[in-house]
Amino acid sequence: MYLALLVSSIYISSFDLKFHRISNKSLVASAFFFQLLQLLQRSAVHPRSALLVSAITPFFLLIGVGAGDLKLLILLSFFFLPFSLSTLVEFLAGFTVVSVYLILQTSLTRRSLRSNIALAPAICGAVIWCARSSEDLSQYVNALAYSR
Repeated sequence: MYLALLVSSIYISSFDLKFHRISNKSLVASAFFFQLLQLLQRSAVHPRSALLVSAITPFFLLIGVGAGDLKLLILLSFFFLPFSLSTLVEFLAGFTVVSVYLILQTSLTRRSLRSNIALAPAICGAVIWCARSSEDLSQYVNALAYSR
């Protein structure tokens, strides 16, 4: 699952950086691929995380976050973000770090903050960070379970 997340994130982030949009086709393809892997590996899904993101979506739309970014966040939270306070804090920290970098890069290269900022790299980077932590934990738990 983690490798699929990396590949999908690289594609979606590079597309967003280049064209400032996230295509529905890439989201549907990613969702299909994640679902297939989830079924094969019997890994967990996190519907409460996706519902939380869906519930706060109207607020993000009001402050100018794009619909593609929100659909990406809902998709990734369903497959990769467990519903917990520690995951939320990790996600927000990772998102903030990458977002600040993107804002600085945009302001230095375009000499303005009036242009759109591609948020897919920040969303994907934060989810990768959280999924890495979550995967490390699940491997540790599995190792403990099978060591007996």
